[in-house]
Amino acid sequence: MTSQPESRNPLVDAALDVLRAHGPLTSEDWAELLVDAGNGSVDEMLPFVDLLDEPVLGRLVDGRTVALDALLEGRVFTHRLSEAEIRSGLLYAEPDLLPVVLLAMAADDDRVLFEEYDGDALEELGLEYEDFPDGAGLLFGAAALQGYSVGDVIGVRVRGGDVEVERVVGDLVSADLTEALGRTVGEDNADNSETVSWQLLADDPGLCTTPTVPLGELISSAGYVCEGDYIAASGFDVAAHHLARHIALVARQAELHPDEVDAVISFVDLVGAVREGDMDLVATRERVMSDPESFGGLEDPSASAAALDVVSGFDDDHLPAVYLSALAVAEKGPRRSRASGHWLAGMAADLLGDVREAERHLEEAVALDEEWTPALLELAGFASDRGDATRALSLLGRIEGGEEEHLYAVLQRFAPHEHPGLGRNDKCWCGSGRKYKVCHLGKSDTTLDDRAHWLYEKAAMFAQSTTLFDLVLALADLRAEDVDDEESVARAFAEPLVLDVGLFEGGLFGLFVLRRGALLPADELELAGRWLEVRRSLHEVLASADSTVTLRDLVTNETADVAVDEALEVGSLVCARVVPAGERTQILGGYEPVAADRREAVLAVLAADEVEPEDVIDVLSGRVVGGE
Repeated sequence: MTSQPESRNPLVDAALDVLRAHGPLTSEDWAELLVDAGNGSVDEMLPFVDLLDEPVLGRLVDGRTVALDALLEGRVFTHRLSEAEIRSGLLYAEPDLLPVVLLAMAADDDRVLFEEYDGDALEELGLEYEDFPDGAGLLFGAAALQGYSVGDVIGVRVRGGDVEVERVVGDLVSADLTEALGRTVGEDNADNSETVSWQLLADDPGLCTTPTVPLGELISSAGYVCEGDYIAASGFDVAAHHLARHIALVARQAELHPDEVDAVISFVDLVGAVREGDMDLVATRERVMSDPESFGGLEDPSASAAALDVVSGFDDDHLPAVYLSALAVAEKGPRRSRASGHWLAGMAADLLGDVREAERHLEEAVALDEEWTPALLELAGFASDRGDATRALSLLGRIEGGEEEHLYAVLQRFAPHEHPGLGRNDKCWCGSGRKYKVCHLGKSDTTLDDRAHWLYEKAAMFAQSTTLFDLVLALADLRAEDVDDEESVARAFAEPLVLDVGLFEGGLFGLFVLRRGALLPADELELAGRWLEVRRSLHEVLASADSTVTLRDLVTNETADVAVDEALEVGSLVCARVVPAGERTQILGGYEPVAADRREAVLAVLAADEVEPEDVIDVLSGRVVGGE
């Protein structure tokens, strides 16, 4: 049966009982039936049911909500077996068995596996990607499939809220879904496969009550195809449909005007044409010159940002096409959009790994429009990476609200002191023997010990940039006490552990060095290389003072005096990355206290040849990991 929490709001059970009794309901009807059963008022019940988040609930195409355990009870779904499925005992769910996946998950059924999340489990089952592509599977075990041959049909029935396999005896019943799919999906649309399958079952109470031809075959016979998570009529361009919806969503979020939306579409189409036609710069320029005004709406930074948002969702092999398209707009587009063309070219060049080319284009954008805020922000970051706090602060000062940027506060800590008596061509005050203008003019006077914090901040801002933000956010979701609570996720995101794990175990610091190393001061680049060689470890506190603790690495048995902001309890355990920072040794990514009874679990995770960031978050959050 579907599992229930030990303690829950009785109103939730009342709402589910109403839904199970009356079938799929609109929010309004559901709320009124709850009121009729003696639960509050419609004004109270309507927002309650709208926000009710229970695993057993499913949303239909027509907007109604259904209790999946009631909808699916007694239904049987068939599936033709492959050799890999018989061997592994894992049935590929999509699309034949897709209706039952969420119900199985609602019951905390560990038989549900996803290619995206359960790669290790699939590997243990001996499955390759060709055997099990993107999507969900139901694991019943090889023993449950003994005696079956390739091409045999197996049934998966829902009984008492549970999902179980059964042998199919006799001929399969057929069903014509042409009319139902035409009504539910249509010929010029695409909709979620899972949602569509539930709608078909809700509209036809007799469908799949006896062993029926597999859903995927019925869908194909009706002239429709399953592509990814979607069902559409054969020949319908699902990719173009998704792209159009993405553009529409981005346009709404950015509050773009129609001409700006048209310009975004023109740029996205140009990227696609360059990519598919393998066009060179000459051909790309000619394409822009054929209708330059179609790119005029890119003149507003919000429109350019929207265009970048859309093309960032493409595969990495589109990046050269993005760069060529942007360069052509910068050179041959209408004058008012050329700053945006250079900005887009700069962002693409950065993603392609050429930060100097990126910087050149951003400078061009600012030269064409001195108030082009996105380029000013990027250039301020580049100046910071170079250690030129004075220029970075100057660039931020040209932006309305620039003083509120996090980078501004960081730069204030490292801005150089004035040396009014020193000329640009005088020897530098630091004793290097070089001229002041090429040594420390505009650069921080601080030592490498202090600039280690700046280096870490540079990497942190890189990791939290638009294109990489989701990687850190995924770790915050894992760390959060409640992934569905935005405040809980925000608190986790702010924890030093989450960012540090993303940087090092997650590989973002290595990417930072690769992409920004050309800008970093030589001593910082050398220090960054040393940091990449340091593994996270578990340390015992041997001694503690106000600003220094002595730690013993429980893996290497080495000891180190480490600068800290507060004293630690002698004998306690902390998990951290202890790194060199100039003359001192520091913990820059925070430390995580570890209870004595978690010592072996933490050490086991950290001893792996390839430490997975998710495992670090799990074990330091007190969850069972690995062989524990």
